[in-house]
Amino acid sequence: MRNSLLLMMLIALLHPLQLFAESGEEQTVEESIRAQFAQLPIESIRKTEIDGLYEIAFQDNIVYYHPQSGLTLVGEILTQEGMSLTARKKAEMTASRIEDLPLEKAIKIGSGKHTVIEVVDPDCPFCRKTAAFFKKRKDVTRYIFLFPITQIHPDAERKAQYILCAQDKPGAYAEALSGRLDDEDFKLCDDAEVKELLLEHQRIGQLLGVRGTPTMWINGQFVSGANFEKILQILEPKS
Repeated sequence: MRNSLLLMMLIALLHPLQLFAESGEEQTVEESIRAQFAQLPIESIRKTEIDGLYEIAFQDNIVYYHPQSGLTLVGEILTQEGMSLTARKKAEMTASRIEDLPLEKAIKIGSGKHTVIEVVDPDCPFCRKTAAFFKKRKDVTRYIFLFPITQIHPDAERKAQYILCAQDKPGAYAEALSGRLDDEDFKLCDDAEVKELLLEHQRIGQLLGVRGTPTMWINGQFVSGANFEKILQILEPKS
């Protein structure tokens, strides 16, 4: 991902900054930046706490641009206390995407007070550990999107299709994540809607910037991997 980011930045910088519109009138700084980085799917541009430096947010990335010097910075901005303003902005970007997710397309399990959004590979061993953990809890409502990573789990996509083919999707999900399908010669339905739904799950994972599984948001808080310490801190906060 970092290589593709650098490539996009290089392409953008090969085009000179257009500071003036065709009419000769000076463009706003934001218009100038959008012209300079026309190849990037920019989501937002804003001034940072550093004079003259602008934050450019696109997809799951943030870069900084200084129009006066023409310099582009890739990295993080930290406060004196060590807090990453870059990481905070990325969290805000993801949170806004979470709010707009089509949860009706997810596999829903449970009806507890805590909302858990999961992006899962059926063959991921850490996904199976978190599935076993959540199965024991009655205080969560889980919305699961399937994200098979076939480069390392070649059979994961078939298992994802099997789950989405099932009338009882939560049951099929539990079956797959328990490992019961690993040595089974299971059959798949031939349903175009199921294939499209799996593609939609994968697009959602990409939109959320998922790089590995499991990736979760518990009550809006991001959790990467089978980090049970953090999961419990969110589900059972100490007063």
